[in-house]
Amino acid sequence: MRWGIALLAAVAGMIAAVFLLPTSSATFTSAVNVPATFAASAAFPGQPKLISDKGPVFYHRMEEAQTPPSTTVADTMVSSQGAYGMTPISSSTWWRFDEAAGATSFSDISGAADTASITGTATAGGAGPMGGAVTLGSGSYLTSAGSPFRADRSFTMSVWVNIGTALPTSRLGVLSMTGGTTASPYDRSDAMIVAEPPANCASASPCWSFAMAGNPQNASVAFDVARSTSALTTSTWVHLVAVFDAGTMTLYVNGNPESTKAHTVPANAATNAGLTVGRYRDAGWLGTTTGTTQIGETRTWRRALTAAEVTQLTVRPTARYAFNEAAGTSTTYTTTAASTGPPGAVSRSGPLTISGGTLAAGRERNAFTSVTAGGTLNGPSSQLNTTGSFTVAAWVKLTDTVVDRIFFSANYGAGTVVSLGYSQANNKWLMGVLTGLPTVTAYADVTAPVVNQWVHLVAAYDKNNGLLRMYVDGVPQTPVSMGAFTAVTADDVIVVGARRALGIYTDPWPGQVDDLRLYNSYPLNASAAVTAGTMQTFVNLLNPGLSAEVPGGLQGSTKTGHAGSTAVAFGGTGNAYNNKYSTSAATTTFTVECLIRVAPGQSGVIAGFTAGATGLGGTTTDRLLYVDSTGKVRFGVLQSGAAITLASATNVDDGAWHHITAGLGPITGTGNLAAGGLRLSLDGTVASTNSMTSAAASTGVWRWGGAPLLPLAIWPSAPANPYLTGTIDEFAVYDKQLTDQDDLWRVYGNY
Repeated sequence: MRWGIALLAAVAGMIAAVFLLPTSSATFTSAVNVPATFAASAAFPGQPKLISDKGPVFYHRMEEAQTPPSTTVADTMVSSQGAYGMTPISSSTWWRFDEAAGATSFSDISGAADTASITGTATAGGAGPMGGAVTLGSGSYLTSAGSPFRADRSFTMSVWVNIGTALPTSRLGVLSMTGGTTASPYDRSDAMIVAEPPANCASASPCWSFAMAGNPQNASVAFDVARSTSALTTSTWVHLVAVFDAGTMTLYVNGNPESTKAHTVPANAATNAGLTVGRYRDAGWLGTTTGTTQIGETRTWRRALTAAEVTQLTVRPTARYAFNEAAGTSTTYTTTAASTGPPGAVSRSGPLTISGGTLAAGRERNAFTSVTAGGTLNGPSSQLNTTGSFTVAAWVKLTDTVVDRIFFSANYGAGTVVSLGYSQANNKWLMGVLTGLPTVTAYADVTAPVVNQWVHLVAAYDKNNGLLRMYVDGVPQTPVSMGAFTAVTADDVIVVGARRALGIYTDPWPGQVDDLRLYNSYPLNASAAVTAGTMQTFVNLLNPGLSAEVPGGLQGSTKTGHAGSTAVAFGGTGNAYNNKYSTSAATTTFTVECLIRVAPGQSGVIAGFTAGATGLGGTTTDRLLYVDSTGKVRFGVLQSGAAITLASATNVDDGAWHHITAGLGPITGTGNLAAGGLRLSLDGTVASTNSMTSAAASTGVWRWGGAPLLPLAIWPSAPANPYLTGTIDEFAVYDKQLTDQDDLWRVYGNY
């Protein structure tokens, strides 16, 4: 029914009493739009109270902070703490600018859905030192969709920039974070990285600076500025990092700390403001580009990176193959273009040439795909320097385990020097390095590889310590000693999709390979001090991981700001979990509830009930809630080996927050009081089926942010990656099925 004006006036005084009555006294339907006057009523309980009052088994508000780091997920019900599979301290924004020419927005792979959009004219599809780049046209800039950090707490900003062909004659904005108040909005940027003209620098040459506003709302209060000691040069890529921690600002240039400055946080520092690339604010927007400035990989964190982490950020691949060319139109796949700037002591090489196989949808955009074994990519000879330390990283998907499979090899005339892939005899991931005789092989000592699911592999030859090191989804495996051996020189082609000996290809890879990176001289040849910790830091920075303290999904006066509710972003590599039902069977009637935010084109498992707390192994997953390959929410349970599922009518991969409840139970009630069967509600709109009224009783672990899609073949429109790239907030599981009325209270309670 519709609320009339007179009824609204009466409801304002009665609403507290309404919540003391049974839910049968409520009369909304899912078609009702909530009037603003009703939503603003102080007596209307917010979503956290609505959830807690219904007695969930556990309720994780996802309020953890990045500092100090913790892997514990607090339970509002105090009955069952959860845990994160990895420490949630990863990037809060990560733009790689890998988009093709013509793109007007740029995806955030951190999971925070903080998409960057162009204002003005800019050219995408360029080559930067870590992958892609965007060239900002005269007066153009990029803005973010969300808030990457708080200016009143520790944070880090990282950006690759090529200032272009002209030295700055006034301040030029590179990266800024700008807040404001209602009365006096956006007076000054709270934090910014800028290119300074000579007049602002210690020498007669232009320099870089990291500045923070002494008072963001008062232009008469000076900025605190840390300026570089090294000069700014034209047409040169440079890596800049700004770190604020414990009252101290530090500016790093190409990994070196060049300047520090004390900064006292003002009372009105921004807690909910977005990023801008290509300009800054000082009583007006200033410092726009002149038309030739290029921006490469840009990242932020809600914590202060250590000096060791900053050093690792500057390590550039000798070659990177993102495989993002348009499918079916390209016969060669190119690596990162040459860079004229430090730290540039790397040798770029030529493209890979296709021989069978194709490009198809991969983990992120396209990936090299050999639908049937036999398709390969061939690269230049001697591309991987196997006589020194080296590292190879890639996302791979294995599609069968019937024989040995190799996804990458570096070869010489008579055989293979380096092989990375799958060993059928050991049922493990492998790294083999030829040292004359014999070949030394490292095996990944983790759960057996799972077919048809993406995994991130890093394999390194640490010559200084004589070790082969492997990492599977960021987890270090037991190193294997090479003794005094040195690898044979790989002076023949590199191959993606097989190994090669005497011109013959063997052990073909009938699967996919994405984001292949080759690093010569890493771990660093020049130092014997490379440790397992150093390598782990490097590997961690390759993975999006988990990021805590992301702006949350609850509305209110802070409008999803940091000052209110926060959430956790899942970058497609890890999950959280709760062991409540690991020893006693979960109830056959249940509901799972959460808020999600997913960027265009992203997908993955939101929640599921499975045997293992982390990883992708096992046999089956039940009670599965996921964003499918079409961008819709899908929910299902297993019945006699088949998946019975429901899908939302509309997409959720739109960068907006959405409320979801999904559950199962016996048929009861009618209208808004209806419950029973399989039910999925997206923002108050219900899809249901009565074909099932209870789930299988079993022990297991509730996971969110990622779970195995097993058996994969039975889950319709399965996402390419089981791990979610997106943000989750207010995650709760009930041992009962919520009614449609319960769901509507929650939807309305969040306005």
